[in-house]
Amino acid sequence: MSKPKEDNTNSLSTECCDPNSGCCSPSVEQESKSVSSQFDKVQRRDFMKVMGLGLTGLTMGLSHPLSATGIFQDTYQIPINKNLPPDWIKSLYERGTPEIYTGKDLVYIGMPVGGICAGQVYLGGDGKLWLWDIFNEQKEGIVGITHELSGRTVRPRDGSNYIVPVTQEYPFDQGFAIKIEQGVSKWTKRLDYKGFKNISFKGQYPIGEVTYKEENTPVEVQLKAYSPFIPLEVSSSNYPATIMHYTVSNISDKAVTCELSGWLENPVLNHSGVETEVQLKNTIVTKKNRETLLCEAILDEKGSELNFEFSEKRDYGNMSLTLLNPDGSIKSTAQEDHYSEPLFPSEHNSKESASEAFGVSLRGGLSKTVTLQPGESKDISFVISWYFPNLSADGNRFKGRSYSQRFKNSIEVADDIVQNFERLHTKTTLFREVFYNKSTLPYWFLNRTFANTSTLATETCYLLEDGRFWAWEGIGCCPGTCTHVWHYAQAVGRVFPELERNLREHTDFAVIEKNGKIDFRGGRANRDAADGQAGIVLRSYREHQMTSDSQFLNRNWKHIKSALQYLIDMDAEDGEANGMIFGEQHNTLDAEWYGNIPVIISLYIAALAAGKEMGHEMNDATFSRLCDTILKKGQENIKTLFNGEYFIQKEDPNHKDAIGIGSGCYIDQVFGQSWAFQLGLGRLYNKELISKSLDALWKYNFVPNMGQFRKSLPENLAGRPYAIDDDAGLVMCTWPKGGKKDDWEKHWQFGYFNECMTGFEYEVAGHMIWENKLKEGLAITRAIHDRYNANKRNPYNEVECSDHYARAMASYGVYLAACGFEYHGPKKYLKFAPKLTPENFQAGFIAAEGWGTYSQNQTDTLQTGAIEIASGELVLKTISMVIPNNKKVKNIQLKLNNKRIKNEYLVNNESEVKIILKTVSIKENDNLKVNIKFV
Repeated sequence: MSKPKEDNTNSLSTECCDPNSGCCSPSVEQESKSVSSQFDKVQRRDFMKVMGLGLTGLTMGLSHPLSATGIFQDTYQIPINKNLPPDWIKSLYERGTPEIYTGKDLVYIGMPVGGICAGQVYLGGDGKLWLWDIFNEQKEGIVGITHELSGRTVRPRDGSNYIVPVTQEYPFDQGFAIKIEQGVSKWTKRLDYKGFKNISFKGQYPIGEVTYKEENTPVEVQLKAYSPFIPLEVSSSNYPATIMHYTVSNISDKAVTCELSGWLENPVLNHSGVETEVQLKNTIVTKKNRETLLCEAILDEKGSELNFEFSEKRDYGNMSLTLLNPDGSIKSTAQEDHYSEPLFPSEHNSKESASEAFGVSLRGGLSKTVTLQPGESKDISFVISWYFPNLSADGNRFKGRSYSQRFKNSIEVADDIVQNFERLHTKTTLFREVFYNKSTLPYWFLNRTFANTSTLATETCYLLEDGRFWAWEGIGCCPGTCTHVWHYAQAVGRVFPELERNLREHTDFAVIEKNGKIDFRGGRANRDAADGQAGIVLRSYREHQMTSDSQFLNRNWKHIKSALQYLIDMDAEDGEANGMIFGEQHNTLDAEWYGNIPVIISLYIAALAAGKEMGHEMNDATFSRLCDTILKKGQENIKTLFNGEYFIQKEDPNHKDAIGIGSGCYIDQVFGQSWAFQLGLGRLYNKELISKSLDALWKYNFVPNMGQFRKSLPENLAGRPYAIDDDAGLVMCTWPKGGKKDDWEKHWQFGYFNECMTGFEYEVAGHMIWENKLKEGLAITRAIHDRYNANKRNPYNEVECSDHYARAMASYGVYLAACGFEYHGPKKYLKFAPKLTPENFQAGFIAAEGWGTYSQNQTDTLQTGAIEIASGELVLKTISMVIPNNKKVKNIQLKLNNKRIKNEYLVNNESEVKIILKTVSIKENDNLKVNIKFV
């Protein structure tokens, strides 16, 4: 059984992360603490008890105790026949229905619903807001609890919140309730698990939808909770705020009157306040179209002379609860007269302002009363906004929140949302509609591949006061927006490309050295990482493609070229640049490997291919030829690492003590090709060998039962418990043909090889889908989805080295693969080659200046395609589509809003039809249709 341990320190000392040796060393001391108060624990237990889990639910992740058996991996036979249930395999492909959770499955849900890079708050499965990590605490993990597992201490960075999922915790009181009157009948109900028995949760990030029903109750309440989220628009998605948009419906045959109330306890200086120095103050502020409860703190005039600098504290600021569109039915109070669990202002004397000494609870509230006729519905919207700008991250190296440059306080945040509410609400809900509902892809697949984008709305990610984007690897762990982690995270560069351009120009290229070396932690690591260095080149090409012109490439070509030249110089260290780097190569598994390493070479080859293309676009023929020359050598030479089934490492005999994979089957061995597909670089090297390597990964590395796998290993070698019990997953490295060296086990990094880490798994899953290995790619993705099913743990917190791990945003790359999506903004080029149901396909996409949907249908004689823009615009000169292999094109017709467009076309050997036209701009609500007639 897992036993919780809580540290008593106040915050995480980020110096405990050693960016030189790897942040996840077991020698690192855990210095975080639990944020749970005794009150919080009671709330957690109540929720679990009501939902039918009881106290034992706290250890659901340990339903099958794990223990070491002393059997080493080479005696454990990972089944080649995976024996996956046929119904489960069938479900991988089916559209299905939206995933809706009820009952005990609500307990672990925590969808981030704050603005991106603006602080973290969870929406619970019952509609309750919780966690509230908005006070700049700088702790490790969502909560800093450690657990004992099989004799070892599991920290947040090791997966403590995976094995024992966190449930609702509240550092202050806040909530919503409804009072219903119909004739002589009255009901009072909290809008959470305490008020309603029948609650359902539908999470389609960025919107969490909660429905409240009750037998013999005349109204139904639906909540849509979100922070404004509009792809391509960082400023519209970066509010420190959450919108609680309620729809109250009368489902009876008689009129009803409803008062919907929201309340907020003043949380300012929650951790840093001093009773003798501070007073809490609440004020009701009335403006056109809204009424606000403002919570702040002031110095106590009767305080001592300790010179308490409260304005410098990390949790100094203010917070507001705003009710939109008030009318004569609005009630408000800055302070309750007496305590009642749900606060209805109508039951209290109205106070415009109130103050209390710090330490005394100060709650205020707002409510709106509506009358509903039978069948009628009305919307009531609240904005909860906060303003705590005193961020100090990574040992005070990075300070301040960018929102402090836009707003002066939380009221200004709310005012801006209210003034732009129609657009923000419409666009956010429209994106949800486009991505989830205007699609033929399975609902489970859409949920899993986009859920991790919510990492941007957690304390993993910051927009700093000076405008820089900066991030951990996981919350509070491993600083510096690490290049060898973040180059997996495809969601950022595709959904908010501005953030990735920010990283290139204000971090990576800001620390680049004359020889092209880029510090892989933005100046913190004092060294490069070979995989991250290649990733910088590849990401730069993606950032160029996700713009509408060549300005980004023009500004940064010097640095991009220099970064790639650094890899070429590494390649030449053994005498010749032949596409086969051999010397020391630091990488994402936190160690220096030596020799010819397939993953590094694969990424290097991809970077060369990207460099060749960028050089061509920049009219830098000399460098483009250099890249092409080395690329061709690498394409041939990498074949020497193939052992008949997969690519292996050629070790350096001068570094026999160094850890590596040797003859192992390693998860990322052909990573470069996955990158190449996303960038439209085509086939990098031998298709047959790459295909066999992916088959080997499925054969040798996919484990249907990680509990059994872990039991075959000594605990000190089993790695961190990111997949346990009956979880399935793709492990990092196996040695099916032998060759694992026992002396590698002395390295603390060896445990990584036996782990399941979702970012790596997504990389492989996406690649498999690109290569038309649909079953395997979908199964790996679904295995992750099942591990993070709400009946086990929080679906929105994929854990690697701490919570909300950045690499997990690789999941969006799986989505791109399913769509067969390629895009090059400056070339005005767009391609779709759907991998699932190409005969009837529809999905959302995001380009440089707009987003919308693409759809296609195929019959025996015709293939139709349609592009509709929901927001912004899309400028095109070339459209690429793939037709069935046995078809020949008779003619192609294009229409923009039913107006014919002249075109030419080319067809290659892979049945790709490239349609060339004069530049067209497809604007919001426009429709471009393509008809391809077959012979």
